[in-house]
Amino acid sequence: MSLLLLLPALSSCRRQSLERDPDAPQPIRFEVSQTAALSKAMITSEAELRTACTPVSADPSGGGKSIGLWAAMVKAGETTNDVFQGVKLQWVAVGEKGHENNPDLDEESGNELYWNTMATVGGVDKHAEVYWHPGETYYFRAYYPAGVELASNTSAYTFIAEYNSEQRQDDLMAAYQKVVLTDKASLEQHVQLNLLHMLSAVEFRFKFKDETGFEKTDKLMSMWLENTAGGQFGNYGLLVFGDGKQEGDPGYTPASPTVIDWYIMDSPAPGVRMYYWEHGSGVDFHRNTTENVPATAYSDPAGTTQGALFAGSSWTDGSGRLHNYVYMIPQDLHPGTQICFTTENSAGNVFRVNLPDKLYDSSNNEFTSLEPGYRYTFNVVISRLDIEVFITIREWNLLDSSYSIDF
Repeated sequence: MSLLLLLPALSSCRRQSLERDPDAPQPIRFEVSQTAALSKAMITSEAELRTACTPVSADPSGGGKSIGLWAAMVKAGETTNDVFQGVKLQWVAVGEKGHENNPDLDEESGNELYWNTMATVGGVDKHAEVYWHPGETYYFRAYYPAGVELASNTSAYTFIAEYNSEQRQDDLMAAYQKVVLTDKASLEQHVQLNLLHMLSAVEFRFKFKDETGFEKTDKLMSMWLENTAGGQFGNYGLLVFGDGKQEGDPGYTPASPTVIDWYIMDSPAPGVRMYYWEHGSGVDFHRNTTENVPATAYSDPAGTTQGALFAGSSWTDGSGRLHNYVYMIPQDLHPGTQICFTTENSAGNVFRVNLPDKLYDSSNNEFTSLEPGYRYTFNVVISRLDIEVFITIREWNLLDSSYSIDF
């Protein structure tokens, strides 16, 4: 007795034929909180997650993304991996089917919106009901966005995915939960999945320290990172979410399934530009009545002529100030990696300043690496004599950093 995907058109593509228990049919339901699209938007609320995972066909303002589902099922000591094969979550109403555990009512259509299990059939996403039954243990993994490349050796205890931050800019998140079904009553429970940020978000802001005159006339034209030696900063990595230990193994702790490790797979050679961004007319430096105002790299997507992938949607922190973060692989910092940039008045000359190898947050905690789930603002200050870098570090959500999926 195991999990059934009730979608006849897809059944021939399944790896196994699973039957529904007629005495205890209980569909699995989902409730989620937060996420984003390939457009690089940061997710800071449950509403944004729902919008990101709303099909464009259902709402033109939807992000058209999905949350991927992966699960291992254990029964009588035997494990079946990826029993959800091809199933994903979207925020959408389907026909007249209302689900009382997610009573967000779409007043316009009269249908209830909920986290719907979907599968792609003939290029079209269709509703795909999934069921579970007592007597089994499930290990759930959810990941956003669906479509991230999972490794074949992903297991109940270790979720493994490849990620190239030069080719993708997603607010990559993942979650874990274990559920033991002991009786029919346990079928009524919701599965709580807490989405955690897997990447670091980094912003680069440039300003003149004093009144040199340039702050009123100059413009930021381009920006990128560059290694000065091999084995430094990397843009392609392998995510390992969970340390592989099972309950009862030496060293196992309750945190074992959610330990986040990144392994750098590629560190570009010296001279190779990473996260290259260029603006056609330049982003203004300027001065208001009291201070020099920074020019922010990766801003103004409409004016970006190169690096559009890194100049996606801006995010405001409530103060009205826009942030333009680039998602990067969490990793150790190397002082030999340089922030490189040009300005309109630099006549093609490149300004270079090394990344620091140690960072400090507002509480003076020391960081020697970019950490998953943190936002970093590198403030590059240009004076008559030199260039300095000041860092601001915040947890990803000053608001909320982990997002919940309930299903």
